[in-house]
Amino acid sequence: MLNRNHSLKKYIVSTGFVTSLAFTPVVAGSVFAHGAAPNESTSQNNATVNEAAGNEEAAPAVTISSDLISAGDRGKAVTNVQSALNNHGYNLNVDGIFGPNTDNAVRDFQQDNALAVDGIVGPETKKALNTASNTEEEELTITEAPTQQTESATVNTSSSSASDVVSIAESLVGTPYLFGGTTPETGFDSSGFVNYVFEQVGISLDRTHAEMWENNGTPVDNPSPGDVVFFQNTYKDGVSHSGIYIGNNQMIHAGTEETGVEIASLDNSYWQSHYLGAKSFQ
Repeated sequence: MLNRNHSLKKYIVSTGFVTSLAFTPVVAGSVFAHGAAPNESTSQNNATVNEAAGNEEAAPAVTISSDLISAGDRGKAVTNVQSALNNHGYNLNVDGIFGPNTDNAVRDFQQDNALAVDGIVGPETKKALNTASNTEEEELTITEAPTQQTESATVNTSSSSASDVVSIAESLVGTPYLFGGTTPETGFDSSGFVNYVFEQVGISLDRTHAEMWENNGTPVDNPSPGDVVFFQNTYKDGVSHSGIYIGNNQMIHAGTEETGVEIASLDNSYWQSHYLGAKSFQ
């Protein structure tokens, strides 16, 4: 297994794109369990984390930004989240700063509503926040695009979803590896990591790499950010590993107990020799 410097959590949308993954097979020196690649440069895996430091009566509907919102963010999007939380009975100072109090309120709301408790205001959390007592008014807030712009709205939603996938994956860099793990609190194995990230944007996938490869998504010749790259014959025969492609010939995956969730380069000969293909789940 490979020892590498762990990347801390990063909440930045990757914009890189590669035009192809033309891999030349190279025979790996050995087969590593989970998803470790030998002799991979750790300089490509460094990331940084930027961290920031109620009313019970029914309130008007609050429109929340389509972007992910998390600790350290500031501005109107945070103000709207705080107002929406107050609409649900969480007593927050509406100051537009996503600090510890707001983070705790988001996590409490997620736990109270059977959502993944990660402190990230993503699509599922926003949907739950926009469900208030005045159902008709809230539905107008959520579905405000004119019907004649349906095609354009669909394209934008897909693009936003891909960006969200990359952002969520980057925010989980540094999470420990746990065989069978499916949550950031306990840790992830490689397929559990991919499943979790896509669940956050409302996309359900099969649990194992082989099932995802066989049953989910659409094969693509050249992966785009937000697609999933698959590998075979790593620690066992067949489809045995996958990661989320983030551009610049890199992926984020749950590697081993030593590496946890990390950024890895697909230029590494190990990944080239085990590469199977890519699929889009958008």
